[in-house]
Amino acid sequence: MKISNTRVAITGFGGLDIPHAGASVARALRAGWQGSLTIDALVDDSAMTGAWQPGVVDTVTRIQSPLKGDEAFYASLINAQKKLGFNAFIPCLERDIAATARLADRLHKQGINTLVPNADKMAQLGSLTLASYLHQHHIAYPHSLIAHHLHEVAHYADHLGYPVLVKGAELELIAHNAEQVLRFSSAVLERDRRSGVLLQARIAGEAYSLVCLINQEGERVENLSCRKLAINSNGHSVCSSIIVSPELETQGLEIIKKLGTQGPITLDLIHPTGGSIYFLEGVKSCLPDWCMLAHWANKNLAVELLKLLTEPAIDRIISPSNRANDAPLLVRSITEDVVRLDDMQHLDRHGHINVTEMNNCQSPSNNSNTPIPIRGGLRVAVTGTSSFDLVNSGIGVARALRSASGDLHLIGLCYGTFDSGAYNKELFDVCFQLPVTKNENSLFERLKKIIKMQPIDVLIPCLDGEIPFFIKFADELRELGVHTLLPNLESFEKRSKTQLFSGMYKADQQGFIIPETISARNEDEVLAAVKRVGLPAVVKGPISFCVSVIDESQAKAAWHTLYYDGMKEVLVQPMISGPSFAVATVCNHKHEPLSMLTVKKLSLCPKGSTWRAMRLPQVELEAAFARFLKEIKWVGPVEGEFIRDEILDRFYLIEINPRFTGWIYYSATLGSNHPQQVVHTALGEEVTPKSDKTDLVFVRSTTELRLQPYQLASFSTKGYLHHNRIASDQMKGN
Repeated sequence: MKISNTRVAITGFGGLDIPHAGASVARALRAGWQGSLTIDALVDDSAMTGAWQPGVVDTVTRIQSPLKGDEAFYASLINAQKKLGFNAFIPCLERDIAATARLADRLHKQGINTLVPNADKMAQLGSLTLASYLHQHHIAYPHSLIAHHLHEVAHYADHLGYPVLVKGAELELIAHNAEQVLRFSSAVLERDRRSGVLLQARIAGEAYSLVCLINQEGERVENLSCRKLAINSNGHSVCSSIIVSPELETQGLEIIKKLGTQGPITLDLIHPTGGSIYFLEGVKSCLPDWCMLAHWANKNLAVELLKLLTEPAIDRIISPSNRANDAPLLVRSITEDVVRLDDMQHLDRHGHINVTEMNNCQSPSNNSNTPIPIRGGLRVAVTGTSSFDLVNSGIGVARALRSASGDLHLIGLCYGTFDSGAYNKELFDVCFQLPVTKNENSLFERLKKIIKMQPIDVLIPCLDGEIPFFIKFADELRELGVHTLLPNLESFEKRSKTQLFSGMYKADQQGFIIPETISARNEDEVLAAVKRVGLPAVVKGPISFCVSVIDESQAKAAWHTLYYDGMKEVLVQPMISGPSFAVATVCNHKHEPLSMLTVKKLSLCPKGSTWRAMRLPQVELEAAFARFLKEIKWVGPVEGEFIRDEILDRFYLIEINPRFTGWIYYSATLGSNHPQQVVHTALGEEVTPKSDKTDLVFVRSTTELRLQPYQLASFSTKGYLHHNRIASDQMKGN
């Protein structure tokens, strides 16, 4: 019989764009557990954004990281257990699992049940020791080398060949040249000086994941396999599907038998093109971050693990797997919410908060500052719907618009089959594919076909590279009934990095400084520029990419990295140390900002996207930015990014993005709702926004979307996907 009140503690709610498994495990338990269940999130930092997702956990409690030592970790676990009363513990982060393995006997004596490999086994399966263990036990794996010093990295990578997978303790990257390897490895070695960097040859073939649950007696309780249909530049699966492959299962389970471990174990496997042997690319002693996919396939591995920890020992029968064509697919996406600043500070001060008792502040509809709603039936199209590698701002724009009006008809314009927004029926009613092409006429012809199938009243482009196209064809779109809110091409170029940092503007803008910048077109010019501005410095591409350098060798590597990425010119600036700020606004046709939203960025992923931020008004900065936008005659959404010099206490302008920022949904939760302002202004309506709230913190985390194979196939072949009857009927009518 099941325990009446099951309570489980889980770690691993961080990771940002490379998510730890904790939130996925918690969601799967919430979805599949039969009976009363309380989930306690254990975090070593309030920035663990996955723990703040509504409805996922019941409490959040601070514990010590194992990096502070096993005894500190143990003491904090015991204190948390005494306070919360959990008896089951599922660590979902490698360093937590390793520490738990060393402390397992002591934890068990204190009534904390867990299931992890023993300490010796964990040491053998670590990222820097795994290759040796696999070699000894005759398990096929990609050629791997370990570099403990930066000067070894490039040589090892050249030996393995490109692309090469570069792994740190928690981060990984698929690098395509030596400069990318050096840049990433430098960050890894600086972050974790006690370990090295693993470089692994990439094997051409299909990628799979096999997860197996082994009980305390070493018996297999359950296993499940999935195929990775799409992998981003971090080597992380963005789309996966459950499969049934006797060959994969046989070889995978044989590998697990040789590993001789217990608890949950996840294998990352590669099947070479034309080969018969599966190569083991990686091992994790925890459940995967696709636990919801297992739940949808009726094999909830998180539930099975919790049963092992809380129920008396019983014989469990391995159920037959679903047929692959009956199983759903998973698409990785992101979710955005807000948390009261008082609640986040409460966790920092007191080490614990009951999430279920927090004030519900996620719904912008509860905000009395919300402007006049968008009228029902309006049809708004949004581009930039992907979270494949970077989180495009179209997702936040759609979320903000949806919060303004449930009757709004939202149309997603996507550039990729695996754009996560295309499958989010809570955001979009219908989505269409646009061609990835430099031929403007082809793109416009596709748009005309879409508009014929699905009329559009307002279109909001959300990607830098496409905005010149929409500016150029704004009049033609208007003739088709499509309204936009965009600057002219001259204004668009005036805020570009090449003009912004060309010296044509005053350095001191009476509220912010435009930093000294030198343009360079070859390696010698880069080195000369670095000497002039001083070290450390930053080397930027004219449109995107920014590399920090601390010496001349890194400056050379930065130049070659950007050059190989197709940039013939770079910008060199002095490095400015301090917190990151951003100012978002929307300018009307008189070039006047409708409202200014300034945030301090609290958490950034390695690629620079904002995953946690709070509103922090800066009157002088906002006034100066407004004057600058008036000077360049800006129209439409825009974001200025700044760094506040921690010594001189001055703001330095880093770049101006000619579109909505990725965190713009935050504006809807505060009251001003910038995407809503764009729709009203594009239609010629007056907007008088009210002041924003200041007591909410923006948090972003990863989540999973469920879709059926036919949806992926339909979007890929037909070029559109509708999520409701109205959209379907409209397209049939046209």
